[in-house]
Amino acid sequence: MRSLLIKIAYICLFVGGGFIGLFLFDKAVMPLVVGSGKAYPVPNVVGLNVDEAQTLVEEQGFNFKIIREQFSAELPAGTIIKQIPKGGSPAKKGRTIRVIVSKGGMIAVVPDVRGILLRQAKLKLEAVGLIPGDVIEQYCDTVDRGFVIRTIPEPGETLSQGDTVSLMVSRGSATQLITVPNVVGMKLEQARKTLQSVGLKAIIVVRVIPAISPGEVYRQVPPAGTKVYIGSGVKIVVNKWE
Repeated sequence: MRSLLIKIAYICLFVGGGFIGLFLFDKAVMPLVVGSGKAYPVPNVVGLNVDEAQTLVEEQGFNFKIIREQFSAELPAGTIIKQIPKGGSPAKKGRTIRVIVSKGGMIAVVPDVRGILLRQAKLKLEAVGLIPGDVIEQYCDTVDRGFVIRTIPEPGETLSQGDTVSLMVSRGSATQLITVPNVVGMKLEQARKTLQSVGLKAIIVVRVIPAISPGEVYRQVPPAGTKVYIGSGVKIVVNKWE
């Protein structure tokens, strides 16, 4: 009779599949197989690591079995995600506690984004589940301004989805020639930011110029369109604003 019931149990597992089969096995078949006798509460091992869970289960007179592993964004690798029967359920000593174990977060490989624009690089990182992190700018003679030099970690390294990748971006060559922008007519702060954005320094000279508004740039030296080395200074004559 007992062997027949065990066969029925395996049929339930096969037909129901996965946790549905295990549920039928627990609720309908196991009580018939084990018969009457004193039952004890099953220990709750969800959230414990495998070693802790197995020790706890076996110390309380039950058997322990891992039925599968699966990815989990919430629980680190090696942690129990789910158990059957649930913690607190009554069961006879010797009963097998079946568990599902976390494999950690989904795996992501750092893509090679070297030599592409920063915005495109961020999109490629996000497409594989990684988060663009710090942007580190530095001068580079071989990579144009605004393009990615390298990533940290390096391309090809394996991370978990949701991890952060820093990007090193070129500011262009430290000795490259750039075109001076036109800042005449701008307010002082706007002119300063415009020059800084292309790698130039603002040298401010204040004058009293009644014909224009306070704080407005009246003249610049060198004039717009001039080629200068990055880091050079541009003198801007500004109307007194007090």
